[in-house]
Amino acid sequence: MRPLPSRSAHRNAWIDQAKALACLVIIGHHLAFYGPMADVVWPRAPALLDWLYEYGRMAVQLFLVLGGYLAAGALAPLGQPRASQPLPLLGKRFVRLAPPYCAALALTILANEAVRELGFVHESVADTPTLDQMLAHLLLVHSIGGWSSLSAGVWYVAIDFQLYALCALWFWASLRLAHRPGHTADVPTGPALAQVGVVVLCC
Repeated sequence: MRPLPSRSAHRNAWIDQAKALACLVIIGHHLAFYGPMADVVWPRAPALLDWLYEYGRMAVQLFLVLGGYLAAGALAPLGQPRASQPLPLLGKRFVRLAPPYCAALALTILANEAVRELGFVHESVADTPTLDQMLAHLLLVHSIGGWSSLSAGVWYVAIDFQLYALCALWFWASLRLAHRPGHTADVPTGPALAQVGVVVLCC
């Protein structure tokens, strides 16, 4: 009996390395853009911090493109949508994102409260989060409802989940529309509807 291939066997090393490099660049951008440390380092390395400030944010576009590529491979391999049951897919995606995301939020809130108690005053120190603000963050909808972000960069996690959910639900809907009673040859098939919807969304 042949063993099942491990998940790592399907990973693309080039994509992993590109994401790792982009991660380091966006961390550098945050350090150059936010917090008091940037004010101290800027006079000592102005060229580097200027570059990180202006161009480091472009790493986010790389994450969005790679995220879309990987989502397409998972939700519609070879252009054939297979999100016939979107809720389990969204549940797995949420469970994958939630633990590190919640841990990062918890550390951010604790650090923020600690420096405030120590009397540190800076624009980067946020107000104590409200209950509804924390709940919106935990549900990954704070960017939709207009709640202020608890930390720089957490908006991306919410956007990543929301775009994945949108694609999964549209692929499911396209399959349902294509296989509804009374479907004729003049109506686009499920894959065609799914592809047109993605193109329209991107535009």
